Amino acid sequence: MRNNSLMIIFGAFLLVIIGGGLFAILTKEGGGTAVSTNTVADKVTRPQIIDPEETQIENNLVPEGWKSYSNADLKFSINYPKNVFVHQGSCEKITEGSETSYRPKPAAVPIKIFEDTDGIFIAPEFIYELSDPKTINNVTYFGGCEKKSNTLSGLKVEQISWHIQAKTVPTKEDLETFVQTQFGAGCSVGTMTSTPANNKVYDVRVEGDGLEMPETLCGINYIYVLKYVPDAKMVYTYKLGQAYSFAKDSGGSEYYDEEMNQSFHPIF
Repeated sequence: MRNNSLMIIFGAFLLVIIGGGLFAILTKEGGGTAVSTNTVADKVTRPQIIDPEETQIENNLVPEGWKSYSNADLKFSINYPKNVFVHQGSCEKITEGSETSYRPKPAAVPIKIFEDTDGIFIAPEFIYELSDPKTINNVTYFGGCEKKSNTLSGLKVEQISWHIQAKTVPTKEDLETFVQTQFGAGCSVGTMTSTPANNKVYDVRVEGDGLEMPETLCGINYIYVLKYVPDAKMVYTYKLGQAYSFAKDSGGSEYYDEEMNQSFHPIF
């Protein structure tokens, strides 16, 4: 009996040794130290879903609420707001005495780039126009209000937006011709000052002919931008006008115009 007991104990001992050896071999083949499955899962880097618009903003350093436009052919870029408040952005029907009429109502409208061969227009995507007018006692009432989408052909006629023009000017003489064509036959190229952002880009001042209205052939009564890049042989111009164009709020107390102007950059 004692011999049988010793045999059983010895057999159990062998089983323990064999089992431990197999465990060690399997563990080593599986990659070394055994770790928690949950811990491994936590350390796995999962692919991140990236919004293309956020990527564009990061890449171009465009502020939130803005977009960036670049034109490789005309060699310039500019930032513009996604939406601006427009006086004719909407309309509402109101009662005026015994009559009812549609009236304009300021509202936020998306901004759109309209491309042309020699430049771009930056304008609201649409406006609302009053229709079906009738006049009673010198007061005009409107029975309808219709959405009108802006078009390139319409903007060329109405000039209700920014029009950025770009032209190749191989020589200073070509620059003079461009200035006379854009601003008047009596205009000429004045002083040129390198910009703080890039000393290869020059802000150009337009010189008049010294005559008063209506005799002058260089009548400029608005704010303009005129930039000349000799290395790229390009000139750019756009009119800021006499008043601001792109409102930040419905009351028109703040505007995006200057920020847009500061973001304009030639590409060369």
